[in-house]
Amino acid sequence: MKNLFFLFAIAGTVLFYGCGETAALVVKGNITDAADLQVFFDQIKFTNSTNVIGKSDISSGGSFKVAMDEHPGEGIYRIRIGTKRGYLVFDGTEKVVDISGSLTDFDNMNQVVTGSPSSVAYLDAEKKIKSNELNVDNFAAFNDSSNGMVSSLIAYNKFKAMNEKSIAALLSASNKLSADYPNSDYATDFMTHAKSKEGQLKQFLATQRIQIGQEAPEIKLQDPKGKEYSLSELKGKVVLIDFWASWCRPCRMENPNVVKMYNKYNKQGFEVFSVSLDSQNAKQRWIDAIKADGLVWPYHVSDLKKWGSAPAKEYGVTGIPKTFLIDREGKFAAIGLRGNALEPALKKLL
Repeated sequence: MKNLFFLFAIAGTVLFYGCGETAALVVKGNITDAADLQVFFDQIKFTNSTNVIGKSDISSGGSFKVAMDEHPGEGIYRIRIGTKRGYLVFDGTEKVVDISGSLTDFDNMNQVVTGSPSSVAYLDAEKKIKSNELNVDNFAAFNDSSNGMVSSLIAYNKFKAMNEKSIAALLSASNKLSADYPNSDYATDFMTHAKSKEGQLKQFLATQRIQIGQEAPEIKLQDPKGKEYSLSELKGKVVLIDFWASWCRPCRMENPNVVKMYNKYNKQGFEVFSVSLDSQNAKQRWIDAIKADGLVWPYHVSDLKKWGSAPAKEYGVTGIPKTFLIDREGKFAAIGLRGNALEPALKKLL
């Protein structure tokens, strides 16, 4: 499901009222550049099921109004206009919800919503996610102060990685949703989803060659000039073992973040040990990539065997970039950290 801006639903038959006095809920608005299109309203469940509830024409001026003789209740709903999608979160107390904005600007969450505090909170959270003001590392504080329906939707859509932090976010959001809406099917469905993801993570970790707390296997290889480096010589420092390659676009895109962390924390005892999965005939491309990306640390090693790399096999690496964060005792502290997830882990270990 694409994460855009708002959503709402209609329970039962869609009725139009002159001014909506007798309606339990009125959803109206003006969407520019949506003239003569239709809006479709779907109810969204955490089971990935979608129930099309109704639809309405949009006037030549972009306005629409749908009145409902029965409130659809708390939940998550979707509006579809052309190829655009978005969410609206109801807590069940709404009377008149007004939505205005540009159809082409849905992705930026700049729609103005009144009459639905939960929807406003959701839009605000989406903007914070986009600017990284809200992420998996500080989600717990947001969840504690948020409406459970809002925080669960954010966790459901944004924290899909199979790691401990994402699963913890799902579980905390599930507990909040159950506390806020104890009799809701949404709470039951989300708890099932969160527990399923937790089980999948446990099964995945059980099959991994590398486990948190385990001592990191030795890596002893040569750099491009033939000088041999050993991982063990860095014991006493916090080390990021970074499996990458010059031909790996995601690796190259991640390199600026690694450089930033190295420059910021190297003097505090942080080191990077880069293991390239380049091949023998790509040795010069490996050298050029090190220079081009500004990878200034000395620990660049490879046996130039690409996927036949001995350390890659030892560490169970089947895709790159793949990182392993090692504590000062030479033991695995975290696996697969990238982007904004790296710095908090570094601070904790340093």
